[in-house]
Amino acid sequence: RAPVAVGHRPGDRVGPPSRRRHDRPETRRRCDTSGALDLAAAAARARPAVDLYDLSDTLTEYSTAWEWQRAILDLRLRHLARDDADDAMLEEANDDDDAPLGSRDVVLMVQHPPVVTLGTGSTSANLKFDPDAPGAPFPVHRTERGGEATYHGPGQLVIYPIVNLQDGHHRPDLHWYMRSLEDVAVATMESLGVAKPGRVDGLTGAWANVNVSPPGADDRESHRLGTPDGASAPGDIAGREHKLAAIGVRARRWVTYHGMALNVDPNLSHFRAIVPCGIGDRPVGSVAQMLGGRAGVVSALDDGVTFDRDWGESIDGFDWPGADEALMRAARVAAMDAFERVFRVRLRLRRGAPDVTAVAGDGSGR
Repeated sequence: RAPVAVGHRPGDRVGPPSRRRHDRPETRRRCDTSGALDLAAAAARARPAVDLYDLSDTLTEYSTAWEWQRAILDLRLRHLARDDADDAMLEEANDDDDAPLGSRDVVLMVQHPPVVTLGTGSTSANLKFDPDAPGAPFPVHRTERGGEATYHGPGQLVIYPIVNLQDGHHRPDLHWYMRSLEDVAVATMESLGVAKPGRVDGLTGAWANVNVSPPGADDRESHRLGTPDGASAPGDIAGREHKLAAIGVRARRWVTYHGMALNVDPNLSHFRAIVPCGIGDRPVGSVAQMLGGRAGVVSALDDGVTFDRDWGESIDGFDWPGADEALMRAARVAAMDAFERVFRVRLRLRRGAPDVTAVAGDGSGR
């Protein structure tokens, strides 16, 4: 008679003891992520390097930044015009921290003292002052860019990309390029907490409160203020679409210059001196103003205002104390990150201002 296992009845199946999970140390499967990391690093290296000159912690005269743009543009075009035999050298320069100025794309990031610029086809009717008068509030420059009258000043982050749109990474299409700059502005605004950033159909630039109807409004046309009779109170204006970023560009042989201006925390009352971008019936705003829940500036509501006084230090009773430096720093970081993501490039910070003194010489500027 066969022995019966202890604890079992006759007829029960007897076999080796079961192996329970707690009888052996549990081993976790480890994934080797080195391959994925290598791919990510390779993808990052595949993005073209772009030289970034961030001078936005100080004020740069508009004429100086304009000269830099044109000089870098000339250098960039010289490098791109080289023979195919030099292509290998130019590709190697893409990862060279000491690559000559113009051997790759450049982004300038600045703030300007108060100034007004006009596009090549702008009408002086969008100025509310005589630019030739001794008491003119701001200097005025007529430039090569597209677009109408634009104000620049402290608290505004201005980005001038000198970018080759035919390099295979971008598109030789100025409409695509302008929409991409709008994407940079929208992503920056979103990172900073601005409500409903986006585009407005038929209008260039980046806006806040997009698709948000003000109280009692039924459609998008309610964002347009019909007459400068002062009927719209600041509280009504605050909920409307506000333009925060203006864009005006130019290109030579598909290399761009001029660019985008984002109102981070400027003195908005200065916009009353012009019809911003030729749009007088919609509010101009800033990141700080939107975050503070205040109304922006509607140029059409200030028709007939004079500028022969100490004007521009307050708006709707709110005194402008100067740009919020912490907000400006956050905007710089957000804008750089957005530019890299939208254009799929790597920004490489260069120290100091671009040295364009060699432009007239051998083209080896630093």
